[in-house]
Amino acid sequence: MKPLRFILNVLPVIGILWTSAAGAAWCAGLPKKGDTLPAFELQAPASDKAREYLGISQAIFRLADIPCRLLLLEVIGVYCPQCYRQAPLFNTLFNRIEKGKLKGQVKMLALAAGGNVNEIQYLYDQVQYSFPIVPDPRFDVHKLLGEPRTPFTLLVDPQGKVLYTHMGIIEDIDAFLKLINDLVR
Repeated sequence: MKPLRFILNVLPVIGILWTSAAGAAWCAGLPKKGDTLPAFELQAPASDKAREYLGISQAIFRLADIPCRLLLLEVIGVYCPQCYRQAPLFNTLFNRIEKGKLKGQVKMLALAAGGNVNEIQYLYDQVQYSFPIVPDPRFDVHKLLGEPRTPFTLLVDPQGKVLYTHMGIIEDIDAFLKLINDLVR
């Protein structure tokens, strides 16, 4: 009877440790400040205006092809309610960047994890994103980034070095814009 009692007492502890280790491994895969993003290729946005904004002309590009000092990469889900809530805030951020001293130095790009071209068009129509969105229909880049929940925001330099990450909605656009200004300096 004692071995059975021992097993019944130890089993929950093993379960907790297993769950904690799996959770830690999942979190360890997400990019964090100081990391360098793996090299990956993206399909260019469909619109000429978006490609011109990003400074790219080719159909397939890398983040390093975007001429800027700082890139805001937002991983979004096409059907993510939090992403829909953040979109107007980031549209405001985009407009403030484009009307201020950061224009040309900071670029914004959304990666639609699991999204195809038609779904991206729906996002433009419904949420009216002001900045480019690129498709990731098979979640290829999303997987390389550790499969973050959405929205997941990264600020990276031209070499792909991660300077900042944030999971979830960024509510304080003023503070975030100040951070962006500080990173560009």
